[in-house]
Amino acid sequence: MLIYLCLLGLPVFAQIGFEVKSYFEISGANVTPKVDLNGRSSVYMNNIKKFGLLFSNGFGANFRINSGLNYSYSIAKHPLFFCLNDQKCNRIAIETKFKMISIPVYAEYGLGRYLYAAAGPVIDFQLSEGNSFSDQSGIGYLVGLGGKVTTDKLLFTVFPNYKRHSVIPFEKQRGVKDILQEFGVQFGVGCKF
Repeated sequence: MLIYLCLLGLPVFAQIGFEVKSYFEISGANVTPKVDLNGRSSVYMNNIKKFGLLFSNGFGANFRINSGLNYSYSIAKHPLFFCLNDQKCNRIAIETKFKMISIPVYAEYGLGRYLYAAAGPVIDFQLSEGNSFSDQSGIGYLVGLGGKVTTDKLLFTVFPNYKRHSVIPFEKQRGVKDILQEFGVQFGVGCKF
């Protein structure tokens, strides 16, 4: 009976349309410890750049489910201070590469013809090692408000969003947990089927 009802609903979903979108995103990032500590050096991260591919399917007039894969990279700078002969202190910055693969899975709700709101979980796998902040592998989330312009076969999107990574880390971490947050803008081009 359940299979019959699902097959009966397929023509409705097919009319809504399947979309495939590639995108580029640039985000400002902030890495902060979960607990304030005195004397701990901070981490400065350059803008995070992302490339990704999203698949989307509509359910009803205003609701879509999106999922895909993206690759993020940036340069993290860790300031270090050292003093010679207790007189003059110098500051240097050590740079490390930050890389991560993410799988976003989020719902999108249409707010009229051109706007939409989106929210959902993001599953992250940090590829880089040797960063002086805690591993960001885990489940985080994203929320945002975007705009979409469509033609018969093409779509163009701009999606400002906020992401918080590793809200639920994959591994228990010793010491202070660092939080990576992003405020980004995603620019996408896609096809409708």
